[in-house]
Amino acid sequence: MNNIKLTIEYIGTPYSGWQYQNDEKTIQGEIEKALFKFSGEQITIQGAGRTDAGVHALGQCANFNMKKNFSEFQILNGLNFHLGNEKIKISQVEKVDEDFNARFTAKTKTYLYQVFNSLSPSVLEGEFSIHIKQKLDITAMQTAINFFKGKHDFSAFRSSGCQAKTPIRSIKEVGIDIKENKLIFIFKAQSFLYQQIRIMVGTLLEIGLNNRKPEWIQELFLSKNRALAGPTMPSKGLILKGIQY
Repeated sequence: MNNIKLTIEYIGTPYSGWQYQNDEKTIQGEIEKALFKFSGEQITIQGAGRTDAGVHALGQCANFNMKKNFSEFQILNGLNFHLGNEKIKISQVEKVDEDFNARFTAKTKTYLYQVFNSLSPSVLEGEFSIHIKQKLDITAMQTAINFFKGKHDFSAFRSSGCQAKTPIRSIKEVGIDIKENKLIFIFKAQSFLYQQIRIMVGTLLEIGLNNRKPEWIQELFLSKNRALAGPTMPSKGLILKGIQY
């Protein structure tokens, strides 16, 4: 039995998220269909994280066990061929140790959230970022985002649909990268709560719009009240950049 690791890139817009669903088109579902067409084996893949509907990825990872002994090159080309016109492509295939698990051996995950800040929206950026025409206070947001770093109770930044056993999370790295009119919010942690990043960005944008001060983040941590934090931003601005093992 071969344990195979995939690195996957996809545009999330046409799909109902990563996780397989009977009556919906999903990333996992389409890859498993391509695997069956390629290998003739009924294979279930294990993803590193379950991205929501509309969320994109540059470096999602998954693994699966395969009986047949194809080469990495054959698997890469075979899967991409059978994925056809889907907005999903396999960027790397690796044969890994049998104890490797894409989800449980992951050390950290890096996510980006993109905001296009300009009077006029961008046609090219529109599918992968949200548009805000008001001028944003970058300095205030850079101060505020640093409050998220470290170990905290993220109850105020947790969607009502979150099923995690604890709201405690540790964020290892945060930042804001500026590329002309595009702001890229960066978050790196072992795991995140359901819609946590989209709520954190919504909260940071309230600060960027000068509706709140950076210290508001600390007040929200103490409140543990989701209703007091900023809005949940649209999924199309969120990108899973990569998984670190």
